[in-house]
Amino acid sequence: MSGDASYFRFRFLDDCKILSGEILVDDVDKDGATAIYDYLAKELPAQPDSIGFILNILKVASVSSYALGVLMKSLALFKKTKNYLVLLMTESLLQEIMLAHPEMFDYYAVFHRMDDAVKFISEGAAGN
Repeated sequence: MSGDASYFRFRFLDDCKILSGEILVDDVDKDGATAIYDYLAKELPAQPDSIGFILNILKVASVSSYALGVLMKSLALFKKTKNYLVLLMTESLLQEIMLAHPEMFDYYAVFHRMDDAVKFISEGAAGN
């Protein structure tokens, strides 16, 4: 399962030079989080340069505490290589995670729609 692309896919938004990654499973457990991390660590260097990264977890309904830790470790890979880093998730998952891990939201902007996330990154990059 290590580095399994069935859990995650990259998408490059050419028109705005933003890299997006989407988790493809509904529930992220320990094994899924590890597979996603391994895949990201292997595939990230091959991705095109971008002005930001959007982690799309709109499909995810639940994530275990262990898996959340691994996913946050995964996001650290992007901090080293990308400018803006935002999360795209449902309101219900946001509320669930905020109750258990409120400190996480000191570091990441969260949006519920792709258009809003793209606008945030594009406007921020234009201001630099």
